[in-house]
Amino acid sequence: MADFDYHIKLPISQQFNMRDILTKMVSEYKNEVPKDRDVGYYVGELKSVLSSKRYLIILDDVWGDDLWNNLKDILPNANKNGSRVLITSRDIEIEKSAEYETMQYEPKILDDGKSLDLLLRKALPHQEPDKEYPIDLLELANKLSKKCKGLPLALVILGGILSKQPSYPTWERILQTMNWHSDDNDCMRILAMSYQDLPYYLKTCFQYLAFFPEDYVISARCLIRMWVAEGFIPFKDKPMEIMAEDCLEELAKRSMIQVLSRFTNGLIKHFQVHDILHKLAMDEARNENFVTVVKQVLADKKSDKKIRRASLQSQKKDSDFKEYVGPNTRSLFVFVTDIPCNWSWLHGSEFRLLKVLEIVGTKDNIIVLISLGELIHLKYLGLRNFETFSFSFHGMKSLETLELRGIKYEKFDGLWTISTLRHVLVDYWRPIRGQIPNGTTISNLQTLKWVYFEDVCDAKLPNLRTLGIKNDSGKWVSWTNLFQTLHNMRNLEIRWLLSTIPMEIVYPKALPNYQYLQALYLNGPWPENVNVEASLLPPLLIKLTLQRSYLKQNPMPELGKLNSLKKLWLGDDVTYGWKGPIICPEGFRALQYLKVTDSKIKDLTVKEGVMPKLTYLKAEFSLGVHLPPELQHVTIERKRW
Repeated sequence: MADFDYHIKLPISQQFNMRDILTKMVSEYKNEVPKDRDVGYYVGELKSVLSSKRYLIILDDVWGDDLWNNLKDILPNANKNGSRVLITSRDIEIEKSAEYETMQYEPKILDDGKSLDLLLRKALPHQEPDKEYPIDLLELANKLSKKCKGLPLALVILGGILSKQPSYPTWERILQTMNWHSDDNDCMRILAMSYQDLPYYLKTCFQYLAFFPEDYVISARCLIRMWVAEGFIPFKDKPMEIMAEDCLEELAKRSMIQVLSRFTNGLIKHFQVHDILHKLAMDEARNENFVTVVKQVLADKKSDKKIRRASLQSQKKDSDFKEYVGPNTRSLFVFVTDIPCNWSWLHGSEFRLLKVLEIVGTKDNIIVLISLGELIHLKYLGLRNFETFSFSFHGMKSLETLELRGIKYEKFDGLWTISTLRHVLVDYWRPIRGQIPNGTTISNLQTLKWVYFEDVCDAKLPNLRTLGIKNDSGKWVSWTNLFQTLHNMRNLEIRWLLSTIPMEIVYPKALPNYQYLQALYLNGPWPENVNVEASLLPPLLIKLTLQRSYLKQNPMPELGKLNSLKKLWLGDDVTYGWKGPIICPEGFRALQYLKVTDSKIKDLTVKEGVMPKLTYLKAEFSLGVHLPPELQHVTIERKRW
């Protein structure tokens, strides 16, 4: 990847959206991309940038030639500067439509040796490389691997099943009782067996994935909150969200989901479902009458509105989807395209039993939600990408999660009267408006972002784990109140402090109190005559971002002492007051990712033995980077911010 100025991998579904694809391509080199422009805007952006770059674009799992026909006139000629477009597809005819010089590679099935090796690596992941496998298990693994007929997905899934109980009796039982046949359906039988091997609650969690369209990038945290709202997670002696994270990790260990990214603390951030496994989830959900997926309106078939869980995936301008849902619906997902649709029939008076409501649209969609206060059972409300939105929360007694993305909204009325709230999330540029009344205690609240300081300064939030606060006005009601509020939030794990918050009341006074804080985003000038000291930062800090700090020192000697730090971002004007080079003399024992976007930094030097686990460095084009020989493998991405 380092040989290309621009690179991106795009998973392509059967019903792809061209504007979404172009938006993703533009966002790869542009931090803030408007989502309300027409296709021509994104085409112009791409042509302008890629004409002077060497690029690599990977289009994964293309189903037809429509996508390439739309893209080929946008992308500059790849042969002129060594740029490449890589297309993966199950249709060999796709290559013929390219109209460019192409090379075709058809992957072969794995031979017996590679099949056995892949199966064993999945079945016995903790096996030491130099240690021989037990003879009895090796013989059984050889027989089992041959049943997979060299198909990698089947081998990976079967290995996940075997890894749960790596013993001879268990493996022998699987070999003898599996309904093996000589036809070509053994792969699906293995996938079905992986599903049947799940505990009852994980089966429900896996079926829930049928709600999402094929190749959809799923936010792990959103899905976890949905599972909790649905009541799928078994109750134990730790918070339900943590139990749900364990459930998702279990699906990942069994290779039933494909993890795309993880947070710095190792938890899953985004994932996808392989289309074959997605089909399995759809089939099982259909068999159990668990989820009804409606992709198009059938003129000759109307629903009796007894559907309990529905996923409406509109591909055309039509509001007749309302015929499929009604008073009995408990969970409703709506995924709409950029075709203007009027979904004003979605109002609370007809959906009183709803627990989960997720609507994903674009700016052209009109959503009118009337009388949501009547949704007394609603626990999860997620709305994304709509022009306007306004309603009262009065009467919503059960709401646990509110997530609004790309929504223009007015002041929320009655939100803070809901004692069941656990997670409240809105966009950074549109913080929540509405002060939490003085002295109000919301004991269940774990996540709150973004919110203005003056609206939260007098609240009691004892179990808050994630907080994002800002203040655009530059005026502070009471510095004492801010310090006291922050001082009392001892359970925080993630915190963002932005805009004009006076750093002198945060550092060094408040930060050492946070024994659990793992992620911290600080934006603002550092206090006068106060230096960065590792002892004054949270001891378990994993991720640290500094912006506009105006430091008058090289911060790296002290930051290097943070033994848990894995991700560090030095943003704009961090070292505005420091004129010398940035030298990392020691430490950074756990650092894996370093991002430097401060254009004032001209030179970065890492001494030998420092940052031994560094794998990725993202930096300005103008930054001089000097790494020791042991770090020459580090991927360095250059970008102009």
